[in-house]
Amino acid sequence: MNIRWKTMFLIGQAKDSTQEEYLKAENLMCNDLIRGAQRDTYQNLTLKTQMGLEWAAKYCDFQFVMKTDDDVFVNPYRLMDYLGNPDTPKTKLFLGYVRRKVVPLRQGRNGVSVEEYNKNIYPDFCGGVGYVLSSDLVLKMVQIFDAKKPLKLEDVYIGTLVERLGVKDVRHHQGFRPWHYGPCKYFSNTIAYHEASIDCMEEQFNFAIKERLEGDFNKSMPGV
Repeated sequence: MNIRWKTMFLIGQAKDSTQEEYLKAENLMCNDLIRGAQRDTYQNLTLKTQMGLEWAAKYCDFQFVMKTDDDVFVNPYRLMDYLGNPDTPKTKLFLGYVRRKVVPLRQGRNGVSVEEYNKNIYPDFCGGVGYVLSSDLVLKMVQIFDAKKPLKLEDVYIGTLVERLGVKDVRHHQGFRPWHYGPCKYFSNTIAYHEASIDCMEEQFNFAIKERLEGDFNKSMPGV
Protein backbone atom coordinates (compact mmCIF):
# COMPACT_ATOMS: atom_id res chain seq x y z
CA MET A 1 0.00 0.00 0.00
CA ASN A 2 1.37 3.41 -1.02
CA ILE A 3 1.10 5.58 2.10
CA ARG A 4 2.05 9.24 1.93
CA TRP A 5 2.03 12.00 4.50
CA LYS A 6 3.12 15.63 4.61
CA THR A 7 4.39 17.51 7.65
CA MET A 8 3.57 21.20 7.96
CA PHE A 9 4.29 23.74 10.70
CA LEU A 10 1.71 26.31 11.79
CA ILE A 11 3.37 29.65 12.48
CA GLY A 12 1.96 33.05 13.46
CA GLN A 13 3.69 36.41 13.21
CA ALA A 14 7.38 36.49 14.09
CA LYS A 15 8.52 38.37 17.20
CA ASP A 16 11.29 40.27 15.41
CA SER A 17 12.96 40.74 12.03
CA THR A 18 15.70 38.17 12.73
CA GLN A 19 13.15 35.47 13.47
CA GLU A 20 11.22 36.45 10.35
CA GLU A 21 14.34 35.99 8.20
CA TYR A 22 14.90 32.53 9.66
CA LEU A 23 11.30 31.59 8.87
CA LYS A 24 11.62 32.83 5.29
CA ALA A 25 14.80 30.78 4.85
CA GLU A 26 13.11 27.70 6.31
CA ASN A 27 10.19 28.02 3.92
CA LEU A 28 12.47 28.53 0.92
CA MET A 29 14.37 25.34 1.77
CA CYS A 30 11.52 23.09 2.86
CA ASN A 31 8.22 24.74 1.84
CA ASP A 32 6.70 23.44 5.06
CA LEU A 33 5.24 26.53 6.78
CA ILE A 34 1.64 27.69 7.04
CA ARG A 35 1.74 31.33 8.11
CA GLY A 36 -1.03 33.18 9.92
CA ALA A 37 -1.76 36.85 10.60
CA GLN A 38 -2.22 36.29 14.34
CA ARG A 39 0.51 36.74 16.94
CA ASP A 40 2.25 33.49 17.83
CA THR A 41 1.06 33.23 21.44
CA TYR A 42 -0.44 30.59 23.72
CA GLN A 43 -3.77 32.43 23.62
CA ASN A 44 -3.84 32.07 19.81
CA LEU A 45 -3.25 28.32 19.61
CA THR A 46 -6.89 27.73 18.70
CA LEU A 47 -6.66 30.17 15.79
CA LYS A 48 -3.48 28.47 14.56
CA THR A 49 -5.25 25.12 14.61
CA GLN A 50 -8.16 26.61 12.70
CA MET A 51 -5.68 27.88 10.13
CA GLY A 52 -4.16 24.42 9.75
CA LEU A 53 -7.48 22.65 9.35
CA GLU A 54 -8.67 25.21 6.79
CA TRP A 55 -5.42 24.79 4.84
CA ALA A 56 -5.84 21.00 4.79
CA ALA A 57 -9.49 21.28 3.75
CA LYS A 58 -8.65 23.68 0.91
CA TYR A 59 -5.41 22.30 -0.50
CA CYS A 60 -5.14 18.62 0.43
CA ASP A 61 -6.69 15.37 -0.70
CA PHE A 62 -6.43 13.54 2.61
CA GLN A 63 -8.00 10.85 4.74
CA PHE A 64 -6.69 11.93 8.16
CA VAL A 65 -5.06 14.94 9.79
CA MET A 66 -2.86 14.72 12.87
CA LYS A 67 -2.18 17.83 14.94
CA THR A 68 0.62 17.94 17.53
CA ASP A 69 2.83 20.50 19.24
CA ASP A 70 6.45 21.10 18.24
CA ASP A 71 7.76 19.21 21.30
CA VAL A 72 6.02 15.96 20.33
CA PHE A 73 7.75 12.97 18.75
CA VAL A 74 5.50 11.17 16.26
CA ASN A 75 6.18 7.58 15.24
CA PRO A 76 4.87 7.56 11.64
CA TYR A 77 5.12 3.77 11.38
CA ARG A 78 2.85 3.08 14.36
CA LEU A 79 0.50 5.86 13.27
CA MET A 80 0.14 4.48 9.75
CA ASP A 81 -0.21 0.93 11.04
CA TYR A 82 -3.11 2.00 13.24
CA LEU A 83 -4.86 4.13 10.64
CA GLY A 84 -4.44 1.45 7.99
CA ASN A 85 -5.93 -1.27 10.19
CA PRO A 86 -9.29 -2.44 8.78
CA ASP A 87 -10.80 -2.16 12.28
CA THR A 88 -9.93 1.54 12.58
CA PRO A 89 -12.90 3.80 11.64
CA LYS A 90 -12.24 5.83 8.52
CA THR A 91 -14.96 8.39 9.32
CA LYS A 92 -16.00 10.18 12.52
CA LEU A 93 -12.55 9.43 13.98
CA PHE A 94 -11.28 11.60 16.83
CA LEU A 95 -8.26 9.79 18.27
CA GLY A 96 -5.70 10.56 20.96
CA TYR A 97 -5.10 10.61 24.70
CA VAL A 98 -8.69 11.10 25.79
CA ARG A 99 -9.56 13.16 28.85
CA ARG A 100 -13.03 12.64 30.26
CA LYS A 101 -15.21 14.56 32.71
CA VAL A 102 -12.68 17.37 33.18
CA VAL A 103 -13.93 20.22 35.36
CA PRO A 104 -13.09 23.69 33.96
CA LEU A 105 -10.59 25.79 35.89
CA ARG A 106 -11.74 29.35 36.43
CA GLN A 107 -8.34 30.89 37.21
CA GLY A 108 -4.74 30.63 36.07
CA ARG A 109 -3.18 30.01 32.68
CA ASN A 110 -5.79 27.42 31.72
CA GLY A 111 -8.65 29.16 33.46
CA VAL A 112 -11.79 30.16 31.57
CA SER A 113 -14.59 32.37 32.79
CA VAL A 114 -18.23 31.33 32.97
CA GLU A 115 -18.87 33.71 30.08
CA GLU A 116 -16.31 31.82 27.98
CA TYR A 117 -17.61 28.37 28.95
CA ASN A 118 -20.75 28.07 31.05
CA LYS A 119 -20.90 24.31 31.62
CA ASN A 120 -19.53 22.44 34.64
CA ILE A 121 -17.83 19.65 32.67
CA TYR A 122 -15.86 19.75 29.43
CA PRO A 123 -16.84 17.29 26.69
CA ASP A 124 -14.46 14.41 26.08
CA PHE A 125 -11.38 15.75 24.32
CA CYS A 126 -7.88 14.65 23.35
CA GLY A 127 -5.15 16.21 25.48
CA GLY A 128 -2.17 18.24 24.34
CA VAL A 129 -0.01 15.36 23.15
CA GLY A 130 -1.92 15.45 19.86
CA TYR A 131 -4.90 14.01 18.08
CA VAL A 132 -6.07 12.57 14.76
CA LEU A 133 -9.18 13.66 12.89
CA SER A 134 -10.75 11.95 9.89
CA SER A 135 -11.31 14.14 6.84
CA ASP A 136 -15.11 14.18 7.15
CA LEU A 137 -14.83 15.80 10.58
CA VAL A 138 -12.24 18.34 9.41
CA LEU A 139 -14.40 19.45 6.48
CA LYS A 140 -17.38 19.98 8.79
CA MET A 141 -15.38 21.62 11.59
CA VAL A 142 -14.00 24.41 9.42
CA GLN A 143 -17.59 25.44 8.71
CA ILE A 144 -18.59 25.82 12.38
CA PHE A 145 -15.35 27.24 13.79
CA ASP A 146 -15.87 30.48 15.70
CA ALA A 147 -12.98 32.63 14.52
CA LYS A 148 -14.02 35.64 16.62
CA LYS A 149 -14.43 34.04 20.05
CA PRO A 150 -13.01 30.52 20.09
CA LEU A 151 -12.15 28.96 23.44
CA LYS A 152 -8.45 29.63 24.09
CA LEU A 153 -7.94 26.02 25.24
CA GLU A 154 -7.40 24.57 21.80
CA ASP A 155 -7.67 20.88 22.66
CA VAL A 156 -10.88 21.47 24.64
CA TYR A 157 -12.35 23.60 21.86
CA ILE A 158 -11.74 20.87 19.29
CA GLY A 159 -13.60 18.54 21.66
CA THR A 160 -16.57 20.92 21.75
CA LEU A 161 -16.70 21.03 17.94
CA VAL A 162 -16.54 17.24 17.66
CA GLU A 163 -19.35 17.01 20.22
CA ARG A 164 -21.45 19.43 18.15
CA LEU A 165 -20.95 17.16 15.15
CA GLY A 166 -22.52 14.30 17.07
CA VAL A 167 -19.46 12.12 17.62
CA LYS A 168 -20.02 9.99 20.72
CA ASP A 169 -16.98 7.71 20.57
CA VAL A 170 -13.78 9.68 21.18
CA ARG A 171 -11.09 7.03 20.80
CA HIS A 172 -8.38 6.66 23.42
CA HIS A 173 -5.03 5.12 22.44
CA GLN A 174 -2.28 4.42 24.96
CA GLY A 175 0.30 5.17 22.29
CA PHE A 176 -0.41 8.89 22.77
CA ARG A 177 1.87 9.45 25.74
CA PRO A 178 1.80 12.69 27.75
CA TRP A 179 4.79 14.07 29.61
CA HIS A 180 4.25 12.09 32.83
CA TYR A 181 5.40 8.83 31.21
CA GLY A 182 8.95 9.77 32.13
CA PRO A 183 12.10 11.10 30.45
CA CYS A 184 12.47 9.80 26.92
CA LYS A 185 11.53 6.15 27.37
CA TYR A 186 10.67 4.27 24.18
CA PHE A 187 7.53 2.16 24.10
CA SER A 188 6.80 -0.18 21.22
CA ASN A 189 3.24 1.10 20.74
CA THR A 190 4.14 4.80 20.87
CA ILE A 191 2.34 6.97 18.34
CA ALA A 192 3.08 10.36 19.94
CA TYR A 193 5.34 11.25 22.86
CA HIS A 194 4.89 14.66 24.52
CA GLU A 195 7.58 17.06 25.75
CA ALA A 196 10.45 15.42 23.87
CA SER A 197 13.71 17.29 23.47
CA ILE A 198 15.52 17.30 20.11
CA ASP A 199 17.89 14.60 21.38
CA CYS A 200 14.94 12.58 22.65
CA MET A 201 13.15 12.82 19.30
CA GLU A 202 16.25 11.55 17.52
CA GLU A 203 16.62 8.70 20.00
CA GLN A 204 12.95 7.76 19.71
CA PHE A 205 13.07 7.84 15.91
CA ASN A 206 16.16 5.63 15.81
CA PHE A 207 14.38 3.09 18.00
CA ALA A 208 11.32 3.25 15.74
CA ILE A 209 13.37 2.68 12.57
CA LYS A 210 15.30 -0.20 14.16
CA GLU A 211 12.07 -1.80 15.34
CA ARG A 212 10.47 -1.44 11.91
CA LEU A 213 13.46 -2.85 10.03
CA GLU A 214 13.74 -5.80 12.39
CA GLY A 215 10.00 -6.39 12.16
CA ASP A 216 10.03 -6.36 8.36
CA PHE A 217 13.08 -8.69 8.38
CA ASN A 218 11.36 -11.12 10.76
CA LYS A 219 8.24 -11.18 8.60
CA SER A 220 10.36 -12.26 5.64
CA MET A 221 11.94 -15.17 7.53
CA PRO A 222 10.41 -18.66 7.05
CA GLY A 223 8.37 -19.84 10.02
CA VAL A 224 8.18 -16.40 11.68
